[in-house]
Amino acid sequence: MKSVITVIIFLLVIGSIIIIHELGHFIAAKYFGVYCHQFSIGFGPKIWSYQGRETQYELRLLPFGGFVSMAGEEDQSDNENLKDIPFERTLKGAKTYQKVIIFLAGIFMNFVLTLVILFGMNLTVGRIPVQVAQIGDIVSESAADKYGLEVNDVIKEITVEETGQTFPISSFQDIQLNQNKIKEDLPYVTLIITVERNEQNHTVKLVSQFNEETQSYQLGVIQASTPMNFVDSVRYTFIGFYRMSTSIFTSLGLLMTNFKETVTQLSGPVGIYSITKEVTQTGQIANVFRLIALLSVNIGIFNLLPIPGLDGCQVLFALAEKIIGREIPENFKITLQLIGFGLVIFLMLFVTYQDIIRLLN
Repeated sequence: MKSVITVIIFLLVIGSIIIIHELGHFIAAKYFGVYCHQFSIGFGPKIWSYQGRETQYELRLLPFGGFVSMAGEEDQSDNENLKDIPFERTLKGAKTYQKVIIFLAGIFMNFVLTLVILFGMNLTVGRIPVQVAQIGDIVSESAADKYGLEVNDVIKEITVEETGQTFPISSFQDIQLNQNKIKEDLPYVTLIITVERNEQNHTVKLVSQFNEETQSYQLGVIQASTPMNFVDSVRYTFIGFYRMSTSIFTSLGLLMTNFKETVTQLSGPVGIYSITKEVTQTGQIANVFRLIALLSVNIGIFNLLPIPGLDGCQVLFALAEKIIGREIPENFKITLQLIGFGLVIFLMLFVTYQDIIRLLN
């Protein structure tokens, strides 16, 4: 049953990103009057179709892509259904700015999906840390739990009994004491902690153990937080989007400068399925939405790359044709697109092979 749920969520995750991307191309093309013969989600054998007034809507077996068949595309030159379409209703007949908008619309919609998800999560379940060192939760069986610190205590001061040092606490980061800070290499320290509780000061004496992993003395407290308001939600939405985007560009930079090592860290559909399984097992719907947001911005930025066959290269073709004042030969563009498509397929097969090896190990 769990496997079935994972598969369903995986298909919803992948499908939502593909649908929103292709829908962007489709809406933009329709807006500018470009004739669209097919709107397909997925590749491979057709499992469902519906014939609209002009467009045939399709659902295909393999949910790892999709396409909008537009009159005037190079790969549609032999399509009998598109030969009699008036030139002004073809992609070739569209103005340069219209072509650019059509090609970028899918990427734009991926970015919109990410922003909408981030904003929705921030507004509904988003929280931001309080400015003071207030305890929001206490780890069970920790020093804080054992010696009497309480939720909502505000830590004002910490004194190390062994050294006599006193540290004023103004933020949650200040409570992270380490051996460099106390200038002693001690496995345990006795801390006298002054807290504000119910508008009165109290002292709690506890013994804290040094944690090698975090390189600090552990209290076992979690910082208090407050729900985001509307302004906070908007601000943290763009902060989150910026962080996701910059991390992708960093990865792309490493891929170009250190291809051999970086390419082994990439994941394909199998890897995404594994991540989806882990996210599903948490039981948190918010984690599924975060995965959709992350993958959507990944797909958007990937399609911006000037690789033949991707949207970024199509934009370059449109701008180049405007500059030189004539169309780039179809055979040349088709050849480049086939090469680019082949490279993408090869990369997909390679990362899928890596994903399978990781699963087997």
